[in-house]
Amino acid sequence: MGETTLPISGGCLCGAVRYEVSGPPDKVGTCHCRMCQRWSGTAFTTGVRYPRAAFRFTKGEPKVYQSSAIMERAFCADCGSPLIYWYLAENKGADRVWLSLGNFDDPSAFTPEYHYAVETRMRWLADDGLPRFRLDEDDNLAAALDAAGDGPE
Repeated sequence: MGETTLPISGGCLCGAVRYEVSGPPDKVGTCHCRMCQRWSGTAFTTGVRYPRAAFRFTKGEPKVYQSSAIMERAFCADCGSPLIYWYLAENKGADRVWLSLGNFDDPSAFTPEYHYAVETRMRWLADDGLPRFRLDEDDNLAAALDAAGDGPE
């Protein structure tokens, strides 16, 4: 993941929303699902996951959008920067938040550990050798969708 001083800070493009986290993240991953592609406006989203208790906004508040039955995403209402997302389902880690890597003041402090939702990964992306996981192999995701009434019929 990398070494950096604590707390770690970040924020949106225009500076209206700022945040900080304390302690090390527990995951850094790149998601290639269609929802993350649409949310980020690019080929993937790289997220840095922290316990909710380690995160706080230090300036402003983002606008929150429920993007699915199991997830909410927040962005700056002024500049549109995607900032943070979290699962609503306990079995997917509702006690955690994912922060968009590019919004950290020093995004180079983090290194992705894996790729998720690789079935919708852009074919032109180079293979970096990191572990890969498919959405349909995630039992926790299937359980969360079923509990939310969004699972397979």
